[in-house]
Amino acid sequence: MKLIKSSIVLFTVILITAVTPALAFQNQSASLADTVVTAAWIKANLRKKGPHLILTNEALNEIKSTVVKDDALKAYYQFLYKNAEALLTTPVLERKLEGRRLLGVSREAVKRIGTLSSVYAISKEPRFLKRVEAELLNVCDYSDWNPNHFLDVGEMAYAVSIGLDWTIGDLPQSTREIVRAALIDKALKPSLKENPKGWISGTNNWNQVCHGGMVAAAVAVADQEPELSAQIISRALKNIPRALKAYAPDGAYPEGASYWAYGTTYTLITISALESAFGIDFGISQSPGFIQSALFVKKLAGPSGLYYNYFDSGSGGDNNLENQELLSWFAHKSGNAVYFDKNQLKDLVGKSVADGKNTSKLNGMALVWMVKAKETNRKELPINYKGDGVNPVVIFGAGSNDKSGFYLGAKGGAANLSHGNMDAGSFVFELNGVRWSVDLGMQNYLQLESVIGVNGLWNSAQNSPRWTLLSKNNFGHSTLTINEQLHNPSGFAPLVHFKDSKTNPEASFDLTAIYKGQLGSAKRNFKRKDAKTLIVEDLLKLSDQTQSITWAMMTQADAEVIEGGVLLRQNGKSLKVMIKDLKNVEPKIVSKDPPPLQYDMKVEGLKRLEFRIPAKAFKNSEARIIVELSGV
Repeated sequence: MKLIKSSIVLFTVILITAVTPALAFQNQSASLADTVVTAAWIKANLRKKGPHLILTNEALNEIKSTVVKDDALKAYYQFLYKNAEALLTTPVLERKLEGRRLLGVSREAVKRIGTLSSVYAISKEPRFLKRVEAELLNVCDYSDWNPNHFLDVGEMAYAVSIGLDWTIGDLPQSTREIVRAALIDKALKPSLKENPKGWISGTNNWNQVCHGGMVAAAVAVADQEPELSAQIISRALKNIPRALKAYAPDGAYPEGASYWAYGTTYTLITISALESAFGIDFGISQSPGFIQSALFVKKLAGPSGLYYNYFDSGSGGDNNLENQELLSWFAHKSGNAVYFDKNQLKDLVGKSVADGKNTSKLNGMALVWMVKAKETNRKELPINYKGDGVNPVVIFGAGSNDKSGFYLGAKGGAANLSHGNMDAGSFVFELNGVRWSVDLGMQNYLQLESVIGVNGLWNSAQNSPRWTLLSKNNFGHSTLTINEQLHNPSGFAPLVHFKDSKTNPEASFDLTAIYKGQLGSAKRNFKRKDAKTLIVEDLLKLSDQTQSITWAMMTQADAEVIEGGVLLRQNGKSLKVMIKDLKNVEPKIVSKDPPPLQYDMKVEGLKRLEFRIPAKAFKNSEARIIVELSGV
């Protein structure tokens, strides 16, 4: 492997002038929405010498000097290098849609072009430059980048932008012109035709991804197209805050762990692109809750290694390379080394090499962050976590000197949020290394869209086909169901109480709006009684419409009805789920393998544990249901 060894040199700090907006943000006295970026501003403040986009000459020199002496970063660079070598003989990408999406192709382009370009920038080996050129010319020759599903354009624009920028002007002039033209004609100009009420001003991950890709493209062509670049960047600065509000106040990203990674990646692309090109990020990184979201995503991983996978999230946990790449930025910006574990990075790189997979999405950009992440300051994560906001969550961890692996993840929120489910009041629970209460998580979109239609899947109205799905409705979650009816998708369940404690934390969600027309009021309380016991308490006010209440828990454990409850067994461990203070309530175990509908998500061994209680079982309108989950 050929690696240029460069000594660390001191660079003169160029003070960027005529950046009143930047100074205003540094003083926290202006808002992003007030920022106006003009062509004149672009010309005055654009880095005078490329690369402009993240992997600057200063960053490259720091990387080159670090990877020869830091074992973890050396292993990471060697991993990228081997991936780049493997790509030399891989066929170029075909423009092939899956359903309505080109997204898989765009994402593969991000990996390929980013890996090849960053390895070329560091090694300067001509074979990698030649392959970057082939990949760029290939995707730039596509008829379009599928603007009907603009996420595809956003990701492809980022891929092409870094391919152009990270090759440091070494591509032939004719190729650079073709690539710039493609960025303008297939990304930037089409983005100006987009519905301003769509992703442009949206509040979910589409906003972050599409603006992130467009900002990268705008930076890549800024030296020759300052007016267009200014238009794109100014639009992004006006609208990105709409999506970033979702992180406030505590970092609890409403779309869950998987979409935290997706949306946050492209916000970091925006931040890093602006910082590298203009020396400022306009305060984006200081958006309320944004940096704190690293704690949120770390706490979503239970002792089992699985994520609390609510909404459309996978359960893969944070032990993956992409998260290490992402969290290196947060380790640097927060000053807390707990977010970036170099030993874990080495292990994950080794696993990826053994699997023969190019799992790096962030490649050169991650290297920039990793060399800045210091190991000197380390503050351990809190045992418990409260994430308030539009989709509040709480996490209870193991107490002091507790080896039981106690873990609770519970949530409120609303079903009509982006990627939302009827899961308010639901929870996952782990003890002794077993996830007893499970969330089904993400189900393949393409499959569902082919059956119930695009509008059917993404419509959150009360009568939407979305709510026929076990993975989406309340019948497939560990929560309450009233009268065997669906939850109210527009109802919001706030977090109304949280007591932090190393031994006995508590949290409460007000579920009243979820059961509009079914109950007078509802509150669900979670309490950690001791190292092996969780209490779930429901305080309900019945109404004339209330006929029955069903307490449910989804599990994959073997289940046996016992007196007063159910005994669960899994992996040599046992858990009792017992209903308290209510007599003559017969537990029921309902298999969901196979699931109710042919197109439902299939989960091996899935079953629904139920306590079904008629309203008449309560002496008056005040109902109290206590269920105790305890390790045996």
